[in-house]
Amino acid sequence: MAERINTDILVIGGSLAGMAAAITAKEADPETEVTVVEKYTAGYAGKANRGAGIMTMLGDAKPEDYVAYHTKYIGDYLNDQEAQLQYAENLNRGVELLDKWSGGKIDKKEDGSFKTLKWLAQVQGKDENGQFIFDEPDHFPWTLVAIDLDFMVNVRKYAQKAGIRFVDRTGVVDLLLAEGKISGAVAYNIDDGSQTVFQAKAVVLATGSQNYRIMPMWSPGRGEGLAAAFRAGAKFRNCEFGSFYNWISLQNFESSMGVEFALYNDKGENVGLAHTQGEHPDVDQDSLAEWYKQTVAGNGPMHYRQQENPLMPYLMTTLACDDYFHRPFADAFWGSLFFNAYSQQTSDEIVPGLIGEFSGLMVDKDMKTTLDGLFAAGDICYGGSAAAGAVPPPPGRVRGSGLAFAQNSGCIAGRSVSDYVKNAPVCTFDEGDVAKIDERFMKPMKQGGSVKVMEFLPKIHRVMQPLENSLYRKEERLLAALTEIEKLQAELETLKAESAHDLFGCNEIQSMLLCAKLFFTTSLHRKESRGWFLREDYPDHSKELTWYTATPTGEGTDFVVAPMKLPIDRYPNKEAE
Repeated sequence: MAERINTDILVIGGSLAGMAAAITAKEADPETEVTVVEKYTAGYAGKANRGAGIMTMLGDAKPEDYVAYHTKYIGDYLNDQEAQLQYAENLNRGVELLDKWSGGKIDKKEDGSFKTLKWLAQVQGKDENGQFIFDEPDHFPWTLVAIDLDFMVNVRKYAQKAGIRFVDRTGVVDLLLAEGKISGAVAYNIDDGSQTVFQAKAVVLATGSQNYRIMPMWSPGRGEGLAAAFRAGAKFRNCEFGSFYNWISLQNFESSMGVEFALYNDKGENVGLAHTQGEHPDVDQDSLAEWYKQTVAGNGPMHYRQQENPLMPYLMTTLACDDYFHRPFADAFWGSLFFNAYSQQTSDEIVPGLIGEFSGLMVDKDMKTTLDGLFAAGDICYGGSAAAGAVPPPPGRVRGSGLAFAQNSGCIAGRSVSDYVKNAPVCTFDEGDVAKIDERFMKPMKQGGSVKVMEFLPKIHRVMQPLENSLYRKEERLLAALTEIEKLQAELETLKAESAHDLFGCNEIQSMLLCAKLFFTTSLHRKESRGWFLREDYPDHSKELTWYTATPTGEGTDFVVAPMKLPIDRYPNKEAE
């Protein structure tokens, strides 16, 4: 017998974006029933407590300057500048709120103000105590704060004190509609497979991006929320930008930052440094493409001479010790990762590793999707918000933007959904829809397949990981990749599930293939190179600024791609002719 839970607001996903939405909605109206459902355990799951623990802050910069810089040098004029301005205006407040919710986990100076650091600030030496001294140049209009990586546990405690209900180890697999609006969701316990049906006046999706389970640290992003939104009929935008790469060693799969400053081909030539000239806030797409060009030309393998990376003193100070930021949990975490990586690495060979960050669920500035009653927050809709422009967010070439956008968008979604439910009726869904969802989810256990999830997964990796497919693109390679993805979709009936964990793995495989289809299809439509999006066969900008949307047709995984012109006349920052 399925458990039934009624709530005013259902938040799906218990990492920072979901928590921010839940807390904001609950504090806006304490009488509202807010429930957070998390596939693993809220406060521990997600990516928020697995990264660098740094967060973008505006500091003393002007929001308008942030928008101008980001639009010109990062988003390449494909930003929704109004959404980006709203984001910039809330950056400082977001840091203050997260510090409050986490019980003061953001590092501070002795006077109680936030300790900040510019990402590309240079080390100027050491003080009398041996502590590194960094400069703070006006190189770009934002700065960073740092939070200890156990902060989400405290955020959960804060939410519980506010009266928010938590349902853990329960994964939502599909949304329910009634009378043309979202009215709940169907979920299953990841341990025993028991079903829970939620009825809600509104839903906030905060389940993260699609990262294809390639890079270990980012593997929690498996796209089930994206696929659930698609099956419900939500529109997508900017799907072609879900292709973030980092530099990695194949011996440990840990990412390295600043490789482009010291990227050498096998002839001993530094081929990355030329791509770091001028404004260079973060990982450079052109140096990644250079890796491919050099390899194809027979100049590989490629090498990373770490001792020449000017960011290394900063990275070690920020992440793995307390010479600047004092964060005991983060220092231990990153120190262990660095030690394991260095002790396992016997070669300086470097390759690009696909993180992905497919985040194309379309939302407006209020974090509303195109479906009535459905809101979104965090990585699931960062790209779909269009705030970051022509770059895969996060980190969108701005370190710390992942936490900042999660906090920012979660608060906006919380306020919006709180206002929405005040006048929203309770709509009763069709029990037949629950049965259809159950049939879809349980199918791998009944279809007589023979292929296990971990046997199927590498087939997706072989299509998504190659940089020539997902970053430095060309029509013939895109078409070939899309064909392979569609072949794999036809092979879904070969999947085998013997447990609840297997069923969730099969659901994730379906989600990965859907996101890959959206990614390659929209990539074919964008016939230009702009920002992070590179086409070997279309190296120049197109004449018109265009977003591309993908709208489900209601027939399986089919969708229609359409251009959407930017309202550039409303925006203050315009591309030069």
